[in-house]
Amino acid sequence: MTPLSEQRSERVYRLTRGVKRSTLYAILATGGVLMCFPFVWMLLTSFKTYAEAIATPPTIFPNDWGLRVAAAATMVRIYPWTVAVFVLWVGAGWIALRRLDDRTVRALLMVLYVAAFFVVADLARWGQWQMSELYAVAKARMGIDLEPLWQNYVDAWDRAPFAHYFRNSLLVSTLTPLAIILTSAPAAYAFARLEFPGQGLIFMLYLATMMVPSEVILIPNFITISQLGWRNTYLALIMPYSVSVISIFFLRQFFRSVPNDLYDAAVIDGSGHVRFLLSIAMPLARPALVSTALFNFLGSWNALLWPLLVTDKEEMRPIALGLASFSTEAGMQAQLYMAAASFSIIPVLILFLFVQEEFIAGIARTGIK
Repeated sequence: MTPLSEQRSERVYRLTRGVKRSTLYAILATGGVLMCFPFVWMLLTSFKTYAEAIATPPTIFPNDWGLRVAAAATMVRIYPWTVAVFVLWVGAGWIALRRLDDRTVRALLMVLYVAAFFVVADLARWGQWQMSELYAVAKARMGIDLEPLWQNYVDAWDRAPFAHYFRNSLLVSTLTPLAIILTSAPAAYAFARLEFPGQGLIFMLYLATMMVPSEVILIPNFITISQLGWRNTYLALIMPYSVSVISIFFLRQFFRSVPNDLYDAAVIDGSGHVRFLLSIAMPLARPALVSTALFNFLGSWNALLWPLLVTDKEEMRPIALGLASFSTEAGMQAQLYMAAASFSIIPVLILFLFVQEEFIAGIARTGIK
């Protein structure tokens, strides 16, 4: 092959590879936009008025956002020192947080720090220099009257006891994954590292229970909970889901990837199975444990049918059931329901941002020997 032919082949190869990668990126970007669109639509609708929320054809952005931006620009023009104060605040936060190695945590803390500026700037102790007062002066100068930006969130929070809903969901969604890890880790280790008669058969029976629809065991579980007198208690929300076959299977795959040499070295040092599990296997399985905990946290946070059966008191409702009842109580107030749905997912987003690296590592490493 001549040098000219080689150059042509190299150009064709680079062009083909570029087209393939561009197509792949375009497909992934389109999928990402489609996945994020419902979430973005929910956030935008939570800031709309009732008329805008039910308008046909629908509007994407709230109509008053243009006026709000103009009012903010007018405030800055009247009080230019506010920009200097904001820049100093952000600069101080960036200097304080730049030493953090985790970029995700640093970005999250920076967002919270910037949000804290608006909270501090609106404290009543500043008197006439309070941010809401400065903004009111700007609106008066423009001759407009706008509702507070977060009014829908305030109205939604006041319409239902969301403080109780959040308390219940946080408690149940925290204790349930802990109980699952306490029961799943020893069982998974036993199936992965121990040898005993009927091991394969027992594990197969465990997996067979995954084929049973959850609706089939609702009535037996409900009867058991009622006979135990656990209705309208946290035990009814936690205990039936304190064991997870999927979590046992997931952790078993990870424990099987632990090298046998580590166990042999631990045995030489006088360690048994329990000590090896607690001191070596579980620390190594931290990504898998985080992934298991996160999956079960989301399952508990989004649980609706089971809490509907075992709770009939409003103070025992978790957030998903509270949102379902709120949708009927709020009627056609779509903007209030979107606001309630928006602040109900904040704990989940914060949790994922903090554990996303270990979550991805746990998914990637499970099953690799």
